Amino acid sequence: MDTKQDIRPEVMEGIMKHIEPLGKLEKAELLEIAPGHARVKIDIEEDALNFYGNLHGGFIFALCDMVAGMTAYAYEFANVTQQASIHYLHAFQTGTLYAEGNAIHKGRHTAVIQVNVTTEEGKLIASATVTMFFTAPVPLA
Repeated sequence: MDTKQDIRPEVMEGIMKHIEPLGKLEKAELLEIAPGHARVKIDIEEDALNFYGNLHGGFIFALCDMVAGMTAYAYEFANVTQQASIHYLHAFQTGTLYAEGNAIHKGRHTAVIQVNVTTEEGKLIASATVTMFFTAPVPLA
Protein backbone atom coordinates (compact mmCIF):
# COMPACT_ATOMS: atom_id res chain seq x y z
CA MET A 1 0.00 0.00 0.00
CA ASP A 2 1.59 3.25 -1.14
CA THR A 3 0.09 6.23 0.65
CA LYS A 4 2.94 8.68 -0.01
CA GLN A 5 0.79 10.61 -2.47
CA ASP A 6 -1.59 11.49 0.40
CA ILE A 7 1.14 13.29 2.34
CA ARG A 8 1.77 16.97 1.67
CA PRO A 9 5.28 17.54 0.18
CA GLU A 10 6.47 19.72 3.08
CA VAL A 11 5.34 17.05 5.55
CA MET A 12 7.04 14.32 3.49
CA GLU A 13 10.25 16.38 3.49
CA GLY A 14 10.18 16.51 7.30
CA ILE A 15 9.46 12.78 7.49
CA MET A 16 12.39 11.97 5.22
CA LYS A 17 14.71 14.09 7.38
CA HIS A 18 14.19 11.48 10.11
CA ILE A 19 16.18 9.00 7.99
CA GLU A 20 19.74 9.96 8.76
CA PRO A 21 23.05 8.49 9.86
CA LEU A 22 23.81 8.49 13.56
CA GLY A 23 27.24 9.90 14.08
CA LYS A 24 30.39 8.54 15.57
CA LEU A 25 29.33 5.97 18.17
CA GLU A 26 32.62 4.26 17.35
CA LYS A 27 34.46 7.29 18.81
CA ALA A 28 33.53 6.31 22.37
CA GLU A 29 36.53 6.15 24.70
CA LEU A 30 36.72 3.30 27.21
CA LEU A 31 37.59 4.79 30.63
CA GLU A 32 37.02 1.86 33.00
CA ILE A 33 36.46 -1.88 32.59
CA ALA A 34 36.16 -4.75 35.05
CA PRO A 35 33.90 -7.80 35.27
CA GLY A 36 30.41 -6.36 35.68
CA HIS A 37 31.47 -2.75 35.12
CA ALA A 38 32.26 -0.47 32.17
CA ARG A 39 32.45 3.30 31.74
CA VAL A 40 32.85 5.18 28.49
CA LYS A 41 33.10 8.82 27.46
CA ILE A 42 31.82 10.15 24.17
CA ASP A 43 31.78 13.59 22.60
CA ILE A 44 28.44 14.29 20.95
CA GLU A 45 28.56 16.30 17.74
CA GLU A 46 25.79 17.64 15.53
CA ASP A 47 25.69 14.53 13.30
CA ALA A 48 24.23 12.58 16.25
CA LEU A 49 21.29 14.97 16.65
CA ASN A 50 17.80 14.22 15.43
CA PHE A 51 15.53 16.34 13.26
CA TYR A 52 14.52 18.33 16.36
CA GLY A 53 18.08 19.25 17.35
CA ASN A 54 18.40 16.83 20.28
CA LEU A 55 20.59 13.77 20.69
CA HIS A 56 18.83 10.98 18.83
CA GLY A 57 17.14 8.45 21.11
CA GLY A 58 18.42 5.63 18.92
CA PHE A 59 21.97 6.86 19.49
CA ILE A 60 21.44 6.86 23.26
CA PHE A 61 19.91 3.38 23.11
CA ALA A 62 22.79 2.07 20.97
CA LEU A 63 25.29 3.60 23.41
CA CYS A 64 23.59 1.88 26.36
CA ASP A 65 23.46 -1.43 24.48
CA MET A 66 27.15 -1.18 23.61
CA VAL A 67 28.14 -0.43 27.22
CA ALA A 68 25.97 -3.29 28.51
CA GLY A 69 27.69 -5.66 26.07
CA MET A 70 31.13 -4.52 27.21
CA THR A 71 30.13 -4.87 30.86
CA ALA A 72 28.98 -8.45 30.28
CA TYR A 73 31.94 -9.32 28.02
CA ALA A 74 34.31 -8.44 30.87
CA TYR A 75 32.95 -11.58 32.58
CA GLU A 76 34.71 -13.36 29.67
CA PHE A 77 31.53 -14.36 27.86
CA ALA A 78 30.45 -13.42 24.37
CA ASN A 79 26.89 -12.13 24.64
CA VAL A 80 23.86 -10.77 22.86
CA THR A 81 21.09 -8.50 24.04
CA GLN A 82 18.13 -10.52 25.24
CA GLN A 83 15.96 -7.65 26.48
CA ALA A 84 16.35 -3.92 27.02
CA SER A 85 14.34 -1.00 28.29
CA ILE A 86 15.29 2.64 28.53
CA HIS A 87 14.01 5.79 30.16
CA TYR A 88 14.88 9.05 28.42
CA LEU A 89 14.96 11.65 31.18
CA HIS A 90 16.37 14.84 29.66
CA ALA A 91 17.14 16.18 26.21
CA PHE A 92 20.77 16.69 25.28
CA GLN A 93 22.39 18.46 22.35
CA THR A 94 26.18 18.50 21.98
CA GLY A 95 29.05 18.05 24.42
CA THR A 96 30.47 15.18 26.45
CA LEU A 97 28.47 12.29 27.85
CA TYR A 98 29.44 9.40 30.08
CA ALA A 99 27.79 5.99 29.99
CA GLU A 100 28.39 3.68 32.92
CA GLY A 101 27.24 0.07 33.10
CA ASN A 102 27.04 -1.96 36.28
CA ALA A 103 25.82 -5.52 36.62
CA ILE A 104 22.93 -5.76 39.05
CA HIS A 105 22.65 -9.54 38.54
CA LYS A 106 24.89 -12.22 37.07
CA GLY A 107 23.56 -15.69 36.54
CA ARG A 108 24.86 -18.74 34.66
CA HIS A 109 23.32 -17.63 31.35
CA THR A 110 22.52 -13.94 31.71
CA ALA A 111 23.63 -10.68 33.25
CA VAL A 112 21.37 -7.74 33.96
CA ILE A 113 23.18 -4.47 33.44
CA GLN A 114 22.06 -1.02 34.61
CA VAL A 115 23.41 1.70 32.32
CA ASN A 116 23.22 5.39 33.23
CA VAL A 117 24.07 8.14 30.77
CA THR A 118 25.16 11.42 32.38
CA THR A 119 26.56 14.82 31.41
CA GLU A 120 29.92 16.13 32.61
CA GLU A 121 28.03 17.84 35.44
CA GLY A 122 26.45 14.53 36.48
CA LYS A 123 22.94 15.21 35.16
CA LEU A 124 21.18 11.94 34.33
CA ILE A 125 20.10 11.93 30.66
CA ALA A 126 18.92 8.32 30.33
CA SER A 127 18.79 5.10 32.30
CA ALA A 128 18.59 1.65 30.72
CA THR A 129 18.26 -1.88 32.03
CA VAL A 130 19.69 -4.45 29.63
CA THR A 131 19.68 -8.23 29.94
CA MET A 132 22.64 -9.80 28.16
CA PHE A 133 22.54 -13.50 27.24
CA PHE A 134 25.88 -15.32 27.44
CA THR A 135 26.45 -17.18 24.17
CA ALA A 136 29.88 -18.72 24.79
CA PRO A 137 32.99 -18.28 26.93
CA VAL A 138 35.62 -16.08 25.34
CA PRO A 139 38.27 -18.53 24.05
CA LEU A 140 41.74 -18.48 25.53
CA ALA A 141 44.41 -17.09 23.20
